[in-house]
Amino acid sequence: MTDPQSNIVTETEILDRAVWRKWNKYTWSGLIIIGIGCLLIVIGLLLNSGAYSAEGLLIGIGAIVIFIGLMRVAIGFINPMTPADLRRRRKDRTPEETDPILSTLEDE
Repeated sequence: MTDPQSNIVTETEILDRAVWRKWNKYTWSGLIIIGIGCLLIVIGLLLNSGAYSAEGLLIGIGAIVIFIGLMRVAIGFINPMTPADLRRRRKDRTPEETDPILSTLEDE
């Protein structure tokens, strides 16, 4: 039987790796998206062409892009509470499990 202590250590390592991957994926891309949104707003403010023109459209799109970036950063900072919150992937799949239609054709 496996040692419960080693199982806890393995689950903690999996949790740490998942938190690190999630942080890298969502936080950096969110910051880049926020930068693009700020750039759109600055371009919109520099146009000075009126309220109902490309200026207002760029500012509105920039605000939406910044909101999306903030959501991505927030997702990157939210961590799972326990290792049980993570879903495990199956690595030991057999060909029958991956494609049941082909396995039934091979039997005939």
